Amino acid sequence: MQRVNLLLIATVVLAATTILTPPSGLAGQGTEGAQILDLGGGTRATALGGAFTAVDGDVTSALWNPSGLGIIQESQVAISYKNQGDIFGEAGEGLYYAFFAGAMPIGDAGILGATLQLEGQGTILVTTDSPNPIREENLGTNWVLTFSYADQLTERLSAGLNGKIIRLKLGQESGGAYAVDFGAQYDLLNAFVPIKIGAALQNWGTRLHFIDENQSDPLPRKFRLGTAVVLYEETNHRVSLIGDFTASIHKLVEDEEEIERHLKEHPDQTRSDVLSDRGVGIRAFEWRHMRKSIGVEYWLGKLLALRVGYNTEPGIELLNFSDHLTYGLGVRLLDYQFDYAVEVPRGPEGRRLNVFALLLRF
Repeated sequence: MQRVNLLLIATVVLAATTILTPPSGLAGQGTEGAQILDLGGGTRATALGGAFTAVDGDVTSALWNPSGLGIIQESQVAISYKNQGDIFGEAGEGLYYAFFAGAMPIGDAGILGATLQLEGQGTILVTTDSPNPIREENLGTNWVLTFSYADQLTERLSAGLNGKIIRLKLGQESGGAYAVDFGAQYDLLNAFVPIKIGAALQNWGTRLHFIDENQSDPLPRKFRLGTAVVLYEETNHRVSLIGDFTASIHKLVEDEEEIERHLKEHPDQTRSDVLSDRGVGIRAFEWRHMRKSIGVEYWLGKLLALRVGYNTEPGIELLNFSDHLTYGLGVRLLDYQFDYAVEVPRGPEGRRLNVFALLLRF
């Protein structure tokens, strides 16, 4: 009963935050702030194409669906790193993304966790009237600190919450925001194979602004829906199929004056066409606006994991089928686990990034 009460209190706080937060769909034509929140959460998830909403028992679940922490039986700590500068060659010096995550059971009261995400923005050469640079300026580091709580409420149902503190740098200016996530996972125990369904609402919170409220952007609010199916399992072999759908729901409404202005310039379109093209409100759930991800994971005992994923993302055009593929592996020795993954091609030269992570259980 104590566990249910803790989640109930946290859910009330989430609801109050949702009600008191002003709508974040009124600025810009679908622009988002705090892109650090879109940089991924873990090497295992990267290898699976970003399909992770219904995965549980992993400390990195907090970055996809906090309810995935609910069944953790031991304390876990993870660190992950990728050199984002590799996308841009020499011009990308100092660009990186890293995170540190930890979670621990607190007896019968559930699971507590914390995650720190860091995004290095590199440096720029500062010039005046002359093309010759006068100095090199560091653009600073963006960071997000997340506190998580999750628990397994019943044999089938787990739920979890995140609270986020977001701090970003833009030149000499600093900006910030606060957000919450809510997630749940449900086991279909009577299905013909083990199936878990997960859903999460992410980044519901205040607007991100550096100077004032009139120059602000909504956070990249997401709704995730996923499933994890165990296709085959015996003593030393386990094959899982994981799939996700992700909708960007930061654009709740559109400015009416902007719509009228657009319709005058494009008389062949209707208001419904404009809202649909921009994915406003419920139209964010149209098939063309959603990110689709699917991954397969094979475990040989508890020693070796092989992973492959496939994803399509709105607004990102990749030429070949292979460009949508991600892959990686995991090696576990006693309480240590090393994970490696390769992302989809990005940047002007279509380079793939390598992602590394180390996870410790104790």
